[in-house]
Amino acid sequence: MDNVLDILVYWIGQIFGNPGIFYAIIAALGLILLKEKTERIITGTMRTYIGFFILLLGANSLTTVITPVRDWTLALLGVQGIIPQNWLIFSKAMADYGTLVGIVGLLGFLLNLVLARFTKLKGVYLTGHIILIWASYFVGVAVYYKFPVWFTVTLASIALGLYLWLHASLTYFVMKPGTPGAERITSEWSMGIGEAFGILTTCWLAKKIGKREENAEEIAVSEKWSWLKDPMLGVSFFSTFLFLILGLAAAIKAGPQIIQKSAGGTNWVLFLLLQGLGFGASLAALLYGVRMLIAELVPAFKGIAEKVVPGAIAGLDYPTIFPYGPTSLFLGFISNFVGGILATIVMVLIKYPVIVLPAIWMNFWTGAVLGIFANAYGGRRAAIIVPFIWGFIAPFFWGLAYPLSGIFQEIGATQDYTDYVLIGPLYGGLVKLLAGIFGS
Repeated sequence: MDNVLDILVYWIGQIFGNPGIFYAIIAALGLILLKEKTERIITGTMRTYIGFFILLLGANSLTTVITPVRDWTLALLGVQGIIPQNWLIFSKAMADYGTLVGIVGLLGFLLNLVLARFTKLKGVYLTGHIILIWASYFVGVAVYYKFPVWFTVTLASIALGLYLWLHASLTYFVMKPGTPGAERITSEWSMGIGEAFGILTTCWLAKKIGKREENAEEIAVSEKWSWLKDPMLGVSFFSTFLFLILGLAAAIKAGPQIIQKSAGGTNWVLFLLLQGLGFGASLAALLYGVRMLIAELVPAFKGIAEKVVPGAIAGLDYPTIFPYGPTSLFLGFISNFVGGILATIVMVLIKYPVIVLPAIWMNFWTGAVLGIFANAYGGRRAAIIVPFIWGFIAPFFWGLAYPLSGIFQEIGATQDYTDYVLIGPLYGGLVKLLAGIFGS
């Protein structure tokens, strides 16, 4: 029995943990249900995987470019604190409770399908690796209180399934046809990430403080600077400027060696210049992969929507929204990053109980998504202001939820999604309350 369970958990991890395989299986299943020809099923499945693989190459390259910024920022701030990093949460839970995480991931996804099939909310969350990240969190908090295994699995699976279903369903409300602002993005799918609360509040606030007619993607520039309207060139130019300013400031504060450590054999000043260009090139590769993936996955998913879950809306990963606002993406990233730095500084000044370090990796993904939605609903002013607000506010709530984060206190890490602002205190508080009631 244990061997069978181990094999099941292994394959759950292999499929859910590899988004390319997961998306390819979804595409193949959809095309089969649509009764497409064999060659169309084969090519559609292959192109889905290849598209995601290209996307992944771009994303990994972006990670390489962005990662040194965290070291430079910490050198400037000179503080210690907890690390907002989802993959640390995933790694801790998988290492200690991998079997439970795999089972909860599968049961939560199946519950999402059941809820979408039999209710009016039709979102189906398809971002497999983030499903496992959330499964890791829900399991890691529950096991801390030593509940019986069956109770931990039941509690975490219900929490996960409800979350997946609500996320993919609710984010579609600001993307569906006929919604003012939605025409600047897409209505062909929904989002399956960790930012439903962030997206919904962003769209609401953007309408209040922004000017929607001032589209960030249509910024007027003189003919001499018209080349900046090319998204790849514009992002490359401004990110080069950003890397230079931040890198030089870190070098002045901590010495050039802080930059040279990342630069390897390349001169550190030249390295700063090349990082900005690398950011633009990585983003271009990511966007190419997104377009290829979406061109195959979305039509194929209609087979599932017609046969298995009528009216289903696919909840997809962060990069799938990026082609709808490359400039907004960059504005959102920068402003969210600045907000996060300011939050850490304020935490130190007011002696906040838990200091949360800047989350440069998620400042990019979260800031990018919020920037695109903010621009869609409130123009460029909102694309700058709203992600900044979220970048500043979120770390305070992550710090508040940290004492309720179960086993993850052992590694000094926290979730870094905007949804954790709500889920951290609510789920952590609920589990602690249940532990008190049942005496665990």
